[in-house]
Amino acid sequence: MLWFLGLFFLLLCFYNFYWKRRLLPPGPIPLPLIGNYHEVEANPPGYTTFDKWRKKYGEIHTFWLAETPVVSINDFNLIQKYFVKENSDTLAGRMLVGRQMEIQRGGTFGLIFVDGVQWREHRRFALQVFRNFGMGRGLMEEKIQIEISNMFDDINEAFGNSKEITIEPSPLFEITVANIINQLLFGFGYHDKKGKQEFSKVKDCIAKMMRFACSPSINLIYSFYPLRHLPFLKQKLAEFTEVEQFISNYCQKQVETHKTAMKNSNGRKLDPQDYEKIHTELDSVIGSDRRITLADKNSLIYVNAFINEVQRSVNLLPMNLLHKTLNDVQIGNYLIKKDTAIVPQISAVMFDEKIFPEPHKFKPERFIDAKGELKKVEELVPFSIGKRQCLGESLARMELFLFVSNFYNLYKVAPIDPTNLPSLDKIPGVTIQPKQFSCNFIKRF
Repeated sequence: MLWFLGLFFLLLCFYNFYWKRRLLPPGPIPLPLIGNYHEVEANPPGYTTFDKWRKKYGEIHTFWLAETPVVSINDFNLIQKYFVKENSDTLAGRMLVGRQMEIQRGGTFGLIFVDGVQWREHRRFALQVFRNFGMGRGLMEEKIQIEISNMFDDINEAFGNSKEITIEPSPLFEITVANIINQLLFGFGYHDKKGKQEFSKVKDCIAKMMRFACSPSINLIYSFYPLRHLPFLKQKLAEFTEVEQFISNYCQKQVETHKTAMKNSNGRKLDPQDYEKIHTELDSVIGSDRRITLADKNSLIYVNAFINEVQRSVNLLPMNLLHKTLNDVQIGNYLIKKDTAIVPQISAVMFDEKIFPEPHKFKPERFIDAKGELKKVEELVPFSIGKRQCLGESLARMELFLFVSNFYNLYKVAPIDPTNLPSLDKIPGVTIQPKQFSCNFIKRF
């Protein structure tokens, strides 16, 4: 028996540490079953670990999520070469960890987690719907401006007769952005007290689901489904299923409501000087409390640079969504087999000190050239790159400019205690989340 166990252990080591890794680019040694999750979890949300691997193993390396190898491309020129120029179709697949969609949804549906003909048809349909809703036209800007106005009404009501108030900004900003999306999806926003309470519950469930979706426990279940019966993993799966089911039921409820309606109707610390520079430019170019529109965008150089630096610094996706090779493909010196996970690691690009010196410092000026004009930096890719680039990029860019420029034109933000600034630590998840904080809003007009 001891001889048999010893042989089994040797075979396990041979398979795990050599055989399964032999044809892949080098990378950190994975542990059996959990892969390299332990290293990512040791420094959440993962930026430090990904940077360590990049420096140690090179711009093309492999790490493991449970028993799934992920080929990571970290250099911008290589990402552009393989995901845009040479192999855009081959690398446009979507990789899932184990039986992810089968367990979570009972099959592959939607737009994000599908590929091939299904993905192309769904993407084409989604783009057509966006165009019908006014994407790229004044109608979309008008919808955004309406929700921004609603937010300003709430802020001004909180001011009363005062010129300065203390407020927790995150819930206010979150519901404004959510209302814009919800108006597109379901045709209504959360404006009254009951609606805001409903949004709070939905938002908390989505945030929890995003944290669960990339947790080692859930991905271990995706990879080895029989492990779901272990007490700890069973509890985690139940919690994840509960929030996922809540979101699914909520969306289905809105769909059924619309079907019924159609039948009835026949058919790092941010330096205060950065804010001062925004106010100086707004006072010079705008000079009043009038509503700023997209027509003002080219005149507000520093505001655009500020938004660019915010997107770079936030680095919303610690690890980009996994792609999948749809055919065998040559990546560098390696022949990567069909159905291998591969990821354009955009977080590494946006923290690349060769492109963005002192990457952990907030410096909007890096996006302004010597002539004082806005500088186009190709390596700023917060919406990813290639055929899987974010579908909602144009809407997001429109929202960011209108939201930031109008907000800072009307209000100044100040810390409650200048010696105790809000934490910049990020809550890990598929997308990172900020920690809640309060600050002072001061009227400018």
